[in-house]
Formats: sequence, C-alpha cells, structure tokens
Amino acid sequence: MPVKWENSKYSKKSKQFLAKDPMSFPLLTLLDGAVRSGKTLNIVQKIPQIFDSIGNEYLKVFSGYSKSTVRNNVLIELKPYIENYLGGNLKYNTSSGEMEISLWGKKYPCLVVGGGDSDSVASIQGGTWDFWYANELPQHHYSFYNMALSRLTPANARAFADSNPESANHWLYQEKIKPYLENNPEVRKVFEYWHFKMSDNANLSKTFIENQEKLYSGAFKARKIDGLWIVAEGLVYDTFNTSKHVISHNQIIDKVKTNNIVEYFLGIDWGWNHPTACLLMGVDRFGKYYLLDELYSQKIEADNVIKWINQKQQEYGRYFSFANCDNARPEQNDKLRKATNLVIYEDKPRIEDSVSLVRGLINYDKLLVCETCTATLNEFLTYRYPSETEQLKFMGSNNADLPLKLNDDCMDALRYAIFKHLTTFNR
Repeated sequence: MPVKWENSKYSKKSKQFLAKDPMSFPLLTLLDGAVRSGKTLNIVQKIPQIFDSIGNEYLKVFSGYSKSTVRNNVLIELKPYIENYLGGNLKYNTSSGEMEISLWGKKYPCLVVGGGDSDSVASIQGGTWDFWYANELPQHHYSFYNMALSRLTPANARAFADSNPESANHWLYQEKIKPYLENNPEVRKVFEYWHFKMSDNANLSKTFIENQEKLYSGAFKARKIDGLWIVAEGLVYDTFNTSKHVISHNQIIDKVKTNNIVEYFLGIDWGWNHPTACLLMGVDRFGKYYLLDELYSQKIEADNVIKWINQKQQEYGRYFSFANCDNARPEQNDKLRKATNLVIYEDKPRIEDSVSLVRGLINYDKLLVCETCTATLNEFLTYRYPSETEQLKFMGSNNADLPLKLNDDCMDALRYAIFKHLTTFNR
C-alpha cells in the first residue's frame, strides 16, 4: 500500500539525506541497512529534486532484479508521490518499460529495466543516461552494474541505489562499502554510503519491529534487523527444534479425522540419481502448516509418484487441491495433470524468498512435521549455508549466499508447496 505522504514522519538521518543538495552527491550513492528502514522511500522523495537539478536532456533509468520488482518496490510509491502530492504525472508502459514523468512543466523520459541476469546487459548497451536508480543493487548482475555505471557519461549524471545487506563477500561490499568505511580516498571520490537502521524509519511501530525480529535469526537477523553485512553460515533453519516442531502420526490422524486440517496440497522436487521428494502438506483454519507425509526415493518414475498420491488420497479420505512442482521436468508434470485430479503448478520460487517464508513459519511455531517424515527431518538438521571458505569461491556471483545444493530435495519440495500456498491461496 502506498505511503500517505502527508502523514509521514522523518528521522534525523532521513532529514539529513533529503536536505542535501543533489549535486553535492558523488557519482554513486548507496542507501543500505535494515528492512523497512526507509531507504527506498528516501530515494523516491529525492528523485524530483534530482530531476530538477540535472534537467531533462538525457534518459533516466530505473532498474531492479526485474521490471516487476521495480514496479512493486518503487513505482507503487513514486507514482502517487508525484501525482497526488506534487501535482505531476507518471505514465508507464509495462511491456516496453518506457516511462515518462511530467513534473513542474518538464517531461522526463525514463526507462525501466531488469538487471538480475547475465543477459540483462544487452538491454542497456549503447545508451547515455544522466540518472540511474538501482533498486536492490546486490540483486543486479555484476556485468549489468558495470555497464550501467559506464552509461552515466554527462558531467552532472548521478546514480542512487538501495540495498539490504548481503554476505560480506558480495562484490558490492568488497568493492565499495568496505573501502569507503576504510576511508579509501579513490572510492570516496565517486561513492557515498548512507547506512540506515530500522529505528531510522520514524513511521514504524514497536509492534512491527518486534514481529520482524521473530522472522529472523543468526546472520539474517543481523542483516535484516541490524543492517549488517555478514556471512551467512550454519543451518538454514537453525531455529527448527525437534521438541517443538515435530508432531506424532497419531496426532496427525486425529486432526484429519476431526477436520482440523482444511486443505491438502503437495510440493514435488523431481530427481533421478538425486531422490525425488513428494511432500503432502496440510493447513488448518488458523494458518498453521503440517507436513503430513513424504515420498522420498531415487530413480522413481512419475507413474509411481501418481500411484502414491492416489493412495494417500484414499488413505486420508481427502482430495488434494494442487501440487507445485519442479519446473525442470515438464514431461513429469504433464503426466500428473493427465492422471490426477490435481491442479499442477510449475512456479519455482527464488530460493531466498521461499526460504524466508518457511523460516518465518518456523519462528512463529506455525510449521509442524510428522515424525514419520524422516527424510525431511534429516534435511532440516543438515541443510546449510556454505562456510566462509566455501563462500569465497562464489565471490562476484549472486549465488554466493544461497544454501549448498546438498541435502535439499525435501527442502525444495517443502518451499515449493508453502510458497505457492502462502502467496496464492492463503487468505
């Protein structure tokens, strides 16, 4: 929901940023820190000042991991700010990414692009810009980042970016933030760094901050709440506790018989040499999720998975609503569509997004695993991030901060199922 700008409150640091002369910033300015600390909103409010200072002769570029993330993170706030608060106009073509901002009698030509993969650089080659806003800069591909900076050729060109902290091995921290903090004069000529804590957003309530703290632990609490760039290592779900989050099979059956569980669905991660994992999930009317049953086996055909699903529907006496499946095996998914009454999805979510949702359920004690799901329980206790030494191998890559591709078959099936239900069906 867009911010009600007339009701906004401002911390001291936000006021300092907004009061600064746009032309006194260096070529690239980064605002980073805790989630919901006001980074993006500060840049959104600064954009009209910047545009007025640099003029409308050249193109203005907005980028994110994808065009849709720019729309969801930036334009949803920028458009009402410009139109309802400043009396301007913002027109955006979602297909082409072309955008025009009319403000104070001038029209500013803009372009929205995605920068999250290696092919993104092709969309910006040859251009000349005098403004670049990079939303979630660490999610940009390194080649896009370098090309984008090289396009800022006018003398008054300025780039602004926001960021949530990632690994301390990330290229952005190693190349810009760390040297800046160490007072490297060459970096400070072209780069300025503003760090925001959650307390720097004067609009946040104490209850919101307390709820956010429950979503994270370990390295991710340090990043999301404290805004620190540190290496994520150790177990991915380090707050999973077998004494709290495991439920007996008899308890599961009781909840099924008493209709406590109101919906049933599946997550499937296909394999061959790696095991196939098919997880049966349930959810009650209070939004608590249950892992009811699992199929976990190497070199298993789709026909056997179909047979297992049909058997489980008969065993539990319930129909299953959908399955969200690994999209790497479309032929297997097509067999499921033809042979079962399930709606089959192939929505493979980003690992970091879906892991965060699963972690939140665990931290709120809203995920319970049946004691018979031994393969899943084993993976909960072994699914981990790479060590700092292992992470060094991934420097310069957006994959540096993802869990290792080991002991993850059930973990993938789990996050496919939960992500799809939470983002599509959960009311």
